[in-house]
Amino acid sequence: MNHKTDEKVAEIAAKLRKIRELKNLTREQFCERLGENVEYWGKIERGEQTISLGKLLQVCEVYHIRIEEIITLDFQERDTQQLRDSVVALLDECDYHQLEIIHKFITDIAKAM
Repeated sequence: MNHKTDEKVAEIAAKLRKIRELKNLTREQFCERLGENVEYWGKIERGEQTISLGKLLQVCEVYHIRIEEIITLDFQERDTQQLRDSVVALLDECDYHQLEIIHKFITDIAKAM
């Protein structure tokens, strides 16, 4: 796995453990309702083992949790930042006159929205 994936797995693992703890359940109690092996689940909570989508959906169903509470996808935020960086790079290449034109253009568009 790559660094970003490892971070996401660790984030999901921490959220799963937090959910169990907030429900005041031992790992054994939590796993009993899922029909899951306690040792395996411990590895998931520690981020040593990835969880399958099916198992994640089962956790959500059994414990009445929205999947968005466990998984957050920041693709739009990341895409927005990449787009901003790209625009800034283009603006850095413009001279004063070009920047004036671009500023007026953006201002007109913003007013029209």
